Parts: sequence; C-alpha cells; structure tokens
Amino acid sequence: MTTLTAPPTPAHTPRTRPFEWHAPTGSFTAQPLPHTPPGLDSTDLPALSRTLLRHAEQAGAARPGVVGAVPFRPGAAPHLRPVDLAAPVAALSIPALPVPTLKRAVSVPDAAGFEALVAAAVQTLRAGRLDKVVLGRLLDLHLHAAPDPDAVLARLRAAHPAAYAFALPLPDDTTLIGASPELLLRRAGRDVHLRPMAGTRPRPADPAADPADDAARAHALLHSAKDRAEHALMVQAIADRLAPLCRTLSVPRTPELASTATLWHLATPIHAQLRDDSSGVLDLVPLIHPTPAVCGVPTGAAQAYLEAAEPFDRGWFGGAVGWADEYGDGEWAVTIRCAELRGTHARLFAGAGLVADSDPTGERQETAAKFGTVLAALGFTLADLPDALLEAL
Repeated sequence: MTTLTAPPTPAHTPRTRPFEWHAPTGSFTAQPLPHTPPGLDSTDLPALSRTLLRHAEQAGAARPGVVGAVPFRPGAAPHLRPVDLAAPVAALSIPALPVPTLKRAVSVPDAAGFEALVAAAVQTLRAGRLDKVVLGRLLDLHLHAAPDPDAVLARLRAAHPAAYAFALPLPDDTTLIGASPELLLRRAGRDVHLRPMAGTRPRPADPAADPADDAARAHALLHSAKDRAEHALMVQAIADRLAPLCRTLSVPRTPELASTATLWHLATPIHAQLRDDSSGVLDLVPLIHPTPAVCGVPTGAAQAYLEAAEPFDRGWFGGAVGWADEYGDGEWAVTIRCAELRGTHARLFAGAGLVADSDPTGERQETAAKFGTVLAALGFTLADLPDALLEAL
C-alpha cells in the first residue's frame, strides 16, 4: 500500500482528528465520512463493515473503506467508521512535546497484586486446566498537561519504524494510540499474511552501547524452552483456525527473532492462500482474534479465566486495529504497545503470557518493559523515571 496524500483542508472547514495508519506496507490518514449511518453498535463485524462500505460508496468515495478497532472481548461491538481511502486529509502538523510532569501514577493491579495474580495463574496452569493465559495490567498516568496525540504518534513512529503505528479517534475525545509490533493479518486478494508473536525479553537501555549483552539476551530468548513452548501453542492454535479456509498454508517449524527499540520477541511469519475470494479481511479477523498471544490456550477457558481474574475490562486493549477496503483487502494489527489518551489522562496496557513455569517477578518486569514503549513516546526518560512511576511499575 503506497503513501497517500491530499490537498490541505481549507482553513474554514472544521475538522475532527483523522485516523492515522503507518505500517511497513505504507501510510495514510483518513477522515471519517459525514452522515455516518445508524447501527454502528452492531456486534456483527463482517455485516457492519459491508454496511459501512456501501455507505462510503453511496457518499461518492473513490475508494470506499472502513477503519477502526475491534475490542478484546469477542461479541463486544467494534468501533468502525467509513472513509475514502483515495482522498485522505493531509497529515496534521507535529508540535513539540513538552517534558511531562506527573501528578500520580496508578497501576491496576499494583506490582504486588500482579505478581499474586501470576502466582495464582501458574497454579491453575500446573493443574492442567489451562495451557497458557495472558494476564494484563493497566497503568493510569495523571499528568499536569495534556499530551498531544500527534506528537506522541510522531515519537512512536520515529522510535519504531517497523511497527504498525496508529491513532484512532474514539468517542468522548479519546484517542487510541500505539505502535504495535504484531501483525494480526493482512489480506491482498487470496494471499493472507500473519506474524504472531509470543515470547519476550527486554533489550539493554542502549543496545548499541552494549551489543554483546543485547545479543546474549536475544540468544537466550531464541533458545528458551519456556518461551518456545509458549510460542508453539500460539502458532498451532492460529494455524488450526485458519486451515479450513486455505488452499495452502505455510508455517515455519521454528520462530525467528524480531526486535523493537526496547524488546526482543519470538515471531513466526505465516503465509496462506485462501480457497476462494469469499472471506474478506473482516471475515478473517473474528476467526483469528483473540489469538493466544493476547488471550491463552484453550481460548474459551482462557477467556473465562481472565474475566474472573483481571480487575478491569480491557476494552480496546488486546484487540485489533486497522483498515479494510471494498475488495475485502486490508491490514490489522494487534492492539498492544498502546494507550488511550484523554486530556491529561493516559491509560497504558501491557500483558504477559504465562505458562506452567512462569516466574511472577519476571512476568511483572516484562509488563514494565512493555509499558516503556508508550512511556518514552510521552516524553519520559526510561533511565530516569519519576519515583511515583517506578513504584507503580
């Protein structure tokens, strides 16, 4: 997908924040079309997308499309909006981001509470009731000044150029923003690509200054029996869901290393060719989502466990975000390394995949490292975090 541009919007035209998408395959910004039709609370993702695509076509869109997000919880209503993918608005200017000053930071659960939840989950895993489960945490930051989403997104893009960076306006003046390293799926005709991830190690604070330590951490992850087992569970579950629709399905036998500025991951690139053209990208998303990378194995049992164990509703966190066009093509990423921004409040999410030999302290440290992606984009210096923030992590 190529980078799209458009003439500047006239100064007298009121404009809401556009959807922004920046991926290795291309970037665009798109303004939701006016006069959005009723029925946006539908939980039927494929049917809703078809309705919105028809609306975009009737509104005169040169390239009808939909953009939005799917929540973590299956059956919950997605947030989709019709757009014209051929005529997006020009990108907003990027203002400087002031150094943030923190009023308070609250993690849900707190550090000790999260470790206790991990310990309880490990007992369930060892009893054989689950093979894997992904526990999440929230980090609520209350700041003295509101961060600008454009500046935050610019920092995310600069620090993570290979990520799927996004900014999606939500109701109540909230922006869902992030830089996900994980492609949920991309469809182009009958070709489907996925790159699920599971297994993580933090990189050194300055990988370039200590390449030997960085390489040692990557090697340890690639040869970790615990992480390889967790990863294999995820890949097999995804392949099993996708296989009935595919003429061919290529799944490498071993994972590869994938890096961000702050983390190493295990990833497996999966390529499939569909049997026919009947399944568009938004028919496939609910088939694959939620993957074991954000939920667990078996899926139903893991979902039930998380409903009871996590002391919050994930909402959009751990869901999917992306776009689709009138031909059923599109690209969706897993909604991780992300935050919701609303005024002076920033809510961050991170999760850790647990198996029977997971260590509570290590898993908490993994979530703290994952929070670092958005903390740095907000302007915090990870090597010198405020004491109140360190205590919350």
